[in-house]
Amino acid sequence: MRTLLSFIAVIAFLGLYSCNEMDVDGKTQIVHDSLANIFPTWQAVKIKVGDNNTSMLIVIGDASFYKASDGEKAKKATELGQMVLRIFGKGNYLEKGNLVVTGDIHNNSETPPDGIAIPIDFAALKKSVGQ
Repeated sequence: MRTLLSFIAVIAFLGLYSCNEMDVDGKTQIVHDSLANIFPTWQAVKIKVGDNNTSMLIVIGDASFYKASDGEKAKKATELGQMVLRIFGKGNYLEKGNLVVTGDIHNNSETPPDGIAIPIDFAALKKSVGQ
Protein backbone atom coordinates (compact mmCIF):
# COMPACT_ATOMS: atom_id res chain seq x y z
CA MET A 1 0.00 0.00 0.00
CA ARG A 2 2.83 2.38 0.85
CA THR A 3 4.45 1.69 -2.52
CA LEU A 4 1.21 2.50 -4.29
CA LEU A 5 0.85 5.79 -2.40
CA SER A 6 4.48 6.69 -3.15
CA PHE A 7 3.90 5.94 -6.82
CA ILE A 8 0.78 8.13 -6.88
CA ALA A 9 2.67 10.95 -5.14
CA VAL A 10 5.47 10.79 -7.72
CA ILE A 11 2.99 10.80 -10.62
CA ALA A 12 1.12 13.76 -9.11
CA PHE A 13 4.38 15.69 -8.67
CA LEU A 14 5.45 15.02 -12.24
CA GLY A 15 2.01 15.99 -13.50
CA LEU A 16 2.17 19.27 -11.58
CA TYR A 17 5.62 20.01 -12.99
CA SER A 18 4.59 19.24 -16.58
CA CYS A 19 1.48 21.44 -16.25
CA ASN A 20 3.65 24.35 -15.11
CA GLU A 21 6.05 23.82 -18.01
CA MET A 22 3.17 23.65 -20.48
CA ASP A 23 1.77 26.83 -18.94
CA VAL A 24 5.11 28.62 -19.44
CA ASP A 25 5.37 27.28 -22.99
CA GLY A 26 1.83 28.45 -23.76
CA LYS A 27 2.48 31.91 -22.36
CA THR A 28 5.78 32.11 -24.23
CA GLN A 29 3.85 31.35 -27.43
CA ILE A 30 1.43 34.18 -26.61
CA VAL A 31 4.41 36.53 -26.15
CA HIS A 32 5.71 35.38 -29.54
CA ASP A 33 2.34 35.96 -31.17
CA SER A 34 2.00 39.41 -29.55
CA LEU A 35 5.43 40.77 -30.50
CA ALA A 36 4.04 42.57 -33.55
CA ASN A 37 2.22 44.93 -31.17
CA ILE A 38 5.57 46.33 -30.02
CA PHE A 39 7.91 45.34 -32.86
CA PRO A 40 5.83 45.52 -36.05
CA THR A 41 8.84 44.84 -38.32
CA TRP A 42 10.46 41.88 -36.54
CA GLN A 43 11.49 39.02 -38.78
CA ALA A 44 13.30 36.61 -36.48
CA VAL A 45 12.65 35.80 -32.85
CA LYS A 46 13.93 33.44 -30.19
CA ILE A 47 12.40 33.33 -26.71
CA LYS A 48 13.88 31.37 -23.83
CA VAL A 49 12.71 31.17 -20.24
CA GLY A 50 15.39 29.92 -17.87
CA ASP A 51 16.69 29.83 -14.30
CA ASN A 52 13.61 28.25 -12.71
CA ASN A 53 11.32 30.59 -14.67
CA THR A 54 12.99 33.68 -13.15
CA SER A 55 14.67 34.95 -16.31
CA MET A 56 13.70 35.49 -19.93
CA LEU A 57 15.76 36.05 -23.05
CA ILE A 58 14.10 37.49 -26.13
CA VAL A 59 16.22 37.84 -29.28
CA ILE A 60 14.65 39.91 -32.06
CA GLY A 61 15.99 40.06 -35.61
CA ASP A 62 14.77 43.40 -36.93
CA ALA A 63 16.96 45.41 -39.32
CA SER A 64 15.04 48.69 -38.89
CA PHE A 65 14.72 48.52 -35.09
CA TYR A 66 18.41 47.61 -34.87
CA LYS A 67 19.17 51.14 -36.10
CA ALA A 68 16.88 52.83 -33.53
CA SER A 69 18.34 55.07 -30.82
CA ASP A 70 19.34 53.65 -27.46
CA GLY A 71 16.47 55.55 -25.85
CA GLU A 72 13.95 54.00 -28.23
CA LYS A 73 15.38 50.54 -27.60
CA ALA A 74 15.12 51.04 -23.81
CA LYS A 75 11.53 52.28 -24.18
CA LYS A 76 10.56 49.26 -26.28
CA ALA A 77 12.28 46.89 -23.81
CA THR A 78 10.14 48.37 -21.01
CA GLU A 79 6.98 48.01 -23.12
CA LEU A 80 7.95 44.42 -23.86
CA GLY A 81 8.52 43.73 -20.16
CA GLN A 82 5.10 45.15 -19.28
CA MET A 83 3.46 43.03 -21.98
CA VAL A 84 5.23 39.88 -20.77
CA LEU A 85 4.06 40.53 -17.20
CA ARG A 86 0.47 40.99 -18.37
CA ILE A 87 0.66 37.69 -20.26
CA PHE A 88 2.36 35.74 -17.46
CA GLY A 89 0.02 37.29 -14.85
CA LYS A 90 0.34 37.66 -11.11
CA GLY A 91 2.40 35.12 -9.24
CA ASN A 92 4.98 34.61 -11.98
CA TYR A 93 8.61 34.14 -11.02
CA LEU A 94 10.18 36.48 -13.57
CA GLU A 95 12.82 38.77 -12.08
CA LYS A 96 15.15 39.73 -14.90
CA GLY A 97 15.27 39.60 -18.63
CA ASN A 98 17.23 40.60 -21.68
CA LEU A 99 16.06 41.88 -25.01
CA VAL A 100 18.74 41.28 -27.61
CA VAL A 101 18.32 43.11 -30.91
CA THR A 102 20.15 42.00 -34.03
CA GLY A 103 20.14 43.34 -37.55
CA ASP A 104 20.23 39.76 -38.87
CA ILE A 105 16.68 38.97 -39.98
CA HIS A 106 17.57 35.27 -40.25
CA ASN A 107 19.07 34.98 -36.77
CA ASN A 108 18.51 31.76 -34.83
CA SER A 109 21.21 32.26 -32.20
CA GLU A 110 20.82 33.28 -28.57
CA THR A 111 24.04 35.27 -28.87
CA PRO A 112 24.16 36.94 -32.29
CA PRO A 113 27.54 38.53 -33.08
CA ASP A 114 25.98 41.95 -33.69
CA GLY A 115 23.50 41.63 -30.81
CA ILE A 116 22.69 44.65 -28.66
CA ALA A 117 21.46 43.62 -25.19
CA ILE A 118 18.90 45.73 -23.35
CA PRO A 119 18.07 44.59 -19.81
CA ILE A 120 14.47 44.11 -18.68
CA ASP A 121 14.03 44.48 -14.91
CA PHE A 122 10.86 42.46 -14.30
CA ALA A 123 11.19 42.89 -10.53
CA ALA A 124 11.06 46.70 -10.84
CA LEU A 125 8.23 46.54 -13.36
CA LYS A 126 6.23 44.33 -10.99
CA LYS A 127 6.66 46.89 -8.21
CA SER A 128 5.51 49.71 -10.49
CA VAL A 129 2.23 47.90 -11.26
CA GLY A 130 1.74 46.46 -7.78
CA GLN A 131 2.36 42.77 -8.51
